[in-house]
Amino acid sequence: MKIGESNENSEKLLSKFQYNQVAFQLPKDVQEEATIKQILSFSSPIHKKLLYYSFCILTCGIGYLFARWNLSLKLFLLYSQCLDITQATHVVITSLDNEKELLKVGLKKIWINKSEKQRKYFQYRLYTYFYEDDCFKAIETPFQSLTHEEIIQNYCQGVEQPDEIASLFGYNNTTIPDKGTGKILIDEILTPFYLFQIFSVCLWTIEKYYQYAIVIFLTSVISILVQFRETRQNFQKLRKMTSQDQIDYIFRGKNDIKIQNKFIIVDKSIVNNKQKLSSKEIVPGDLIEVRDDWIVPCDCILLNGSCIINESMLTGESIPIIKNPIQLNKLIYSPNNDCKSITLFAGTKCLESRHPEKGQVPVLAIAVQTGFQTMKGQLVRSILYPKPTTFSFYRDSLSFISVMAMLSLVGFSLTIKSQVDELKENNTTIFQMVINSLDLITITVPPALPTCLSIGVSFALARLGKKQIYCISPNKVNVAGKITIMCFDKTGTLTEDGLDLYGVRTIGYNHKKSKICFQDLIIDVKEELQIPNVIYSMNLGQNLYGQTKLQPSQLVLEIMASCHGLAKVNGNLIGDPLEVKMFEATNFELDDLNNEVFKENDRIQILKRFDFSSTLQRMSVIVSRNDKLRVHVKGSPEKLRELCNPGSVPRSFHKILEHYSKMGFRVLACGSKIIDNDNEYNRDQAECNLTFLGFLIMQNKLKPITRNVIETLQDAMIRTIMVTGDNVLTAISVARQCNIVQPNQRIFLGDIAEQKLDGKNHIIWKDFDMSDKVLNQDNLSPELEFNDDSDDEFETPELFGQQEQQYEQQMEIIIEDNDKIVSIQNNENKKILNLKKSKYENYKQEEEQLIAENLDHLIDDQDPWKTDQPFVVAISGKAFQLLLKQIDINPKARRLFGLMLEKTQIFARMKPEQKAQLISHLQIINKKSLCGMCGDGANDCGALKTADIGISLSDAEASIAAPFTSKIQNISCVIKLLREGRASLVTSFQCFKYMALYSMIQFCTVTLLYFTLSNMSSRQYFYIDLFIIIPLAGTMGQTKAYKKLTQFQPGSNLISFPVLLSVIGSTLIQIGFQTFVYFFMKNQSWYRSGVDIHKDIGDIDDHRAMQTSYENTIFFLFANFQYVFQCVAFSIGKPFRREFYTNFYFTFWIILGMIFNSYILLFQKSGFQNLFEFMFEYKSKNNKDLDSAIKQEWMYQLYGIMILNMIITILFEKYIVPFTTRFYRNKKRKILKRYKYSENPYLNDELNQK
Repeated sequence: MKIGESNENSEKLLSKFQYNQVAFQLPKDVQEEATIKQILSFSSPIHKKLLYYSFCILTCGIGYLFARWNLSLKLFLLYSQCLDITQATHVVITSLDNEKELLKVGLKKIWINKSEKQRKYFQYRLYTYFYEDDCFKAIETPFQSLTHEEIIQNYCQGVEQPDEIASLFGYNNTTIPDKGTGKILIDEILTPFYLFQIFSVCLWTIEKYYQYAIVIFLTSVISILVQFRETRQNFQKLRKMTSQDQIDYIFRGKNDIKIQNKFIIVDKSIVNNKQKLSSKEIVPGDLIEVRDDWIVPCDCILLNGSCIINESMLTGESIPIIKNPIQLNKLIYSPNNDCKSITLFAGTKCLESRHPEKGQVPVLAIAVQTGFQTMKGQLVRSILYPKPTTFSFYRDSLSFISVMAMLSLVGFSLTIKSQVDELKENNTTIFQMVINSLDLITITVPPALPTCLSIGVSFALARLGKKQIYCISPNKVNVAGKITIMCFDKTGTLTEDGLDLYGVRTIGYNHKKSKICFQDLIIDVKEELQIPNVIYSMNLGQNLYGQTKLQPSQLVLEIMASCHGLAKVNGNLIGDPLEVKMFEATNFELDDLNNEVFKENDRIQILKRFDFSSTLQRMSVIVSRNDKLRVHVKGSPEKLRELCNPGSVPRSFHKILEHYSKMGFRVLACGSKIIDNDNEYNRDQAECNLTFLGFLIMQNKLKPITRNVIETLQDAMIRTIMVTGDNVLTAISVARQCNIVQPNQRIFLGDIAEQKLDGKNHIIWKDFDMSDKVLNQDNLSPELEFNDDSDDEFETPELFGQQEQQYEQQMEIIIEDNDKIVSIQNNENKKILNLKKSKYENYKQEEEQLIAENLDHLIDDQDPWKTDQPFVVAISGKAFQLLLKQIDINPKARRLFGLMLEKTQIFARMKPEQKAQLISHLQIINKKSLCGMCGDGANDCGALKTADIGISLSDAEASIAAPFTSKIQNISCVIKLLREGRASLVTSFQCFKYMALYSMIQFCTVTLLYFTLSNMSSRQYFYIDLFIIIPLAGTMGQTKAYKKLTQFQPGSNLISFPVLLSVIGSTLIQIGFQTFVYFFMKNQSWYRSGVDIHKDIGDIDDHRAMQTSYENTIFFLFANFQYVFQCVAFSIGKPFRREFYTNFYFTFWIILGMIFNSYILLFQKSGFQNLFEFMFEYKSKNNKDLDSAIKQEWMYQLYGIMILNMIITILFEKYIVPFTTRFYRNKKRKILKRYKYSENPYLNDELNQK
């Protein structure tokens, strides 16, 4: 076997980078998340190891922890840079996102060119790199550099030495490496936050806060277990989707497979070599039997027979696909492009395998990619290593916590003087002072914070699950709340899956005019295409019609019956819905086992099929009928016109095509020719010099919900874009029907001009309805006058001649019903435009309403996407590709590309890889641009993966093609997801703010108590955390999403003016009131300080006893109210969540908390006095002057102060924060307006400055 042999041509295609004397070669078609930017080699000398381990031991493991958290520190302490790679023990990999990863370099024996060698290697993100020829090379099978012919000749015999191949490529295993329960728990525990919690528990134990320490310890354990459970469940769910271990039948040894007359002949004796093996033992080159109801274990090339595959789990494509065997030709094998029809992808399901001698001769496939090199493995890799997003919430939260921890030191510094004074009087100790300082730090980082931050996401996921929307990447839920651009596939997403055959327009010869023209529209295909044979005399060089004695209509019928990839499963036609409708209109029957269609005594034998290629935009077959061989081709009209004899194409070709496309029909062109011998024709030879036959006109209806969803998204100021592989004109028509393009907007179409400029292709931007108007190339703005004669051939007055009146009459058949629909829609649109203002004006009106309600500080400070522009742009895939190729070398093209991204709403004739490229470029045109993609098929797989959120419409509960899968087969799931995403994001913000204020309130309370050498008791901490904070923070996330998807985006930056103002302002208010209560209490006649009381008792040196004091009682009772009403102040509903009182459990805890706290404060029951160690009165045994009791009247005053505190807190959040934020933003806008620059990197970068 030759898998290990190098291939010079393939190596030239590999990207090669050399950094710091370590060279490497990336694999072909490497994904962005696995792309390496730099490799540095390191070794670990013995002396450094000794110093490092000594340092870790001497620091009691603290050095190890810091080295674990900081790679640079670990490299400094333990490793030395190694210039000689042969001496290296480790490498540091830098990714495209500048993430660094330390990997161990191993040594492995492998077989190369039939000899065993030892090679250094490392594994990075499921790719294996071996060191050879002074370079680290990614291990790849050679199939993608071979032609079909070479693959058949070299690999059809199977594998004889599987162990040698496995030494290089490994066995077939897509199971995600399991970290194990212990490692996951250790990784979770050894995070800075949880280690801090362990430190806190130890500290509280020293302070004898046993109850509280136990509760916090249990809380932390539960939090760790919850995180572990979620991590484990997500891991197991993904592992279940990706792992596979089944029994397969492998044919190893010398198999009797021959090539005769370019056909692969499998001898029946091959069954003697059949072996039962685990799917994990498959190696590249193995011959595998394809069976019914079988999960494909790896990427394979079908060698013989055919099969029907369900790819829904992998791609989201719900329609089964027919796979055909590899053909003996010179095409380079490319599974991502034109060879999908011969490739069985790992993880997909074979519903049925087919062979004329099934049961005697097995259907075989060659394993070409195994393990994580498969298409399935690539999707798994993208899930395991997602690209970083600009979403900064979690990063900001860590910064926020650090600042809060530093504030604790400030608080302690304020108490130092009083504590030093008490130290001089021997009322405290240095040890106690240290404990107090550390205690303040523990208060600022709440133990339940990580759990609380994930509460919003957890509840959102539960609600989405009930709506049949499933998620395999929970962190994407909050990202969904910031989506500003939403892209949609057309067919099956915006429109129905099925297409109805509306009619056929064939061509004929007009003897009077002596030219070819289109015939009348045929709607009843079953009747009108069954016309008796008529001989047409056509002087076209090769007289197709005269030779076949068939008229074009009958040849079109033959194409409809044979030019498809359908199959029958249990008596039902399976395949492309378009082809199903097309075939059903012919009255033919399908015998796919014998590759023929028949009707009565008429049979058409399908000899060879060239499957549909998204690149070529066509498919073809070679058929035999009545001893005549013909090539039949159907595909996009633009492509077929290029392949047809110009003399057979009517001059009205473009006019007819444009008419039907503008009406929203999908148009396919048909062509044919006679050949002598099918064995002599490859695809290029077959699909040329065709005779044009006519158009198949398919009707693709919008899904009922589509228009409402698009309008809802646009009302929410979310940019909606159509990305489709369909015809530009059809795409424009559908875009208008579903309101992606507004009724009053003009459309300018960017496409490659038919006439080259200076011998080069260029793009012309024509008005879709008025072709004499174009866009200025420099700024994509309309020009008033422009004459272009590139298409004069089709615009001459004699185009239709005397047929014009007759043609219009024929068109009435088509447009009669549609005109009624269009007329009704236009009337409705005019009413809407007359009654409503533009969406942007409506946005401003809604913004003013938010300002009036003082809710504008909750929305993101960014300009919305304007939908009321007078025109939009549509572009073809060819034009998009032409611009894309020039953006790095041509400043003008780069600027044009940037403008195009901002103004284009319709991208048509886009190939799958172009869809993914478009998404990646849309993500960077604005700093806050987050882009979503919704699609239903394999063509959208790359775009779904690239988008910030991808939604696959699939019957499968989970598809690894996208983070979200909707079993609702329409785009209404987008609205539901965005609403829940916004609610989840706002919940995370509000929960974080509340936890921050909880820490600050408690921090203030404890700091003030430190002035009196007191503190809160263990039971008080216990009550606050377990019965106030956790229930409120936990139920806060249950508030449902707002019913309407509003026009505004929630903020996503914790380090922002409104968030900082809210947190700092609320903190100052609560500190101010607590400080006021402290001095107000000290001025009361009944007040006795805790120090005096405990001096009298004689236990002032007992820290635990000092917790019982007037100060402790009052601050605890007062702070309990602050925890509750601060939560109410932060629980703002509109415009992203419903009002807090709609959340039953949250409202219940708020009311219960206020009632219970009021009861304790106002009635001072002795039962609670003992429970919480309160002091409402003191009777001295030694000094009657110290006898005192808190007066009931003063408690009423304290209650009044609390109510005032609550009112000011709520008013501050309701009015002061919005007003101040509004003032700040207006000033900021004025400043930025002076220095305005575009955030679009294509409009404002160095290349454009040159």
